[in-house]
Amino acid sequence: MNERDPKIPAVPLPANSPIRRPVDLKLKPGWRFDQHRRVFVSEAGERVTPGADLPKRSRVVPTVPSLASADEATLSPAERDLRRYIQVILPPGEPPDRYVDAVRAWPCVEQADVGPEVSLP
Repeated sequence: MNERDPKIPAVPLPANSPIRRPVDLKLKPGWRFDQHRRVFVSEAGERVTPGADLPKRSRVVPTVPSLASADEATLSPAERDLRRYIQVILPPGEPPDRYVDAVRAWPCVEQADVGPEVSLP
């Protein structure tokens, strides 16, 4: 059933759709994702490089790219919180629930879950 309206059944995406379910994660306070170096960095200088436990061609992307590259001193508390949200986009055919536990084990991750099921309206 459709989460928005339980009377309307969800329609799955076509098999060849470029849209995939991500692994959504939230970084622990004091951590950020450096997009240019593709590494998580803590305020203390610790670094975590994602990838060894992910399939090839996986991408790690900020949920709000404009906030990820912004100067933290100019951000509001809400924007700093939004900056902590990241998505792991897996290659086609890779189920996100297979990798969510590996992502949760990263020392920079506060929480991680499989993104919502996508369906056509």
